Amino acid sequence: MSLRRKNAVFTEPVLVADVEYRAWTDDGKLRHASFKGIRERDDDVEIYSLEH
Repeated sequence: MSLRRKNAVFTEPVLVADVEYRAWTDDGKLRHASFKGIRERDDDVEIYSLEH
């Protein structure tokens, strides 16, 4: 995928989704996930990015 797009705007994440879960499955999915809410990002918060 090319990152060169006409009128593209890149931003920094400012919101964090809070999610509780029981475990990770073997294929990288969350088991028994529960969405708890969205909040503003703190500088010292632990953030995990999911990449496949």
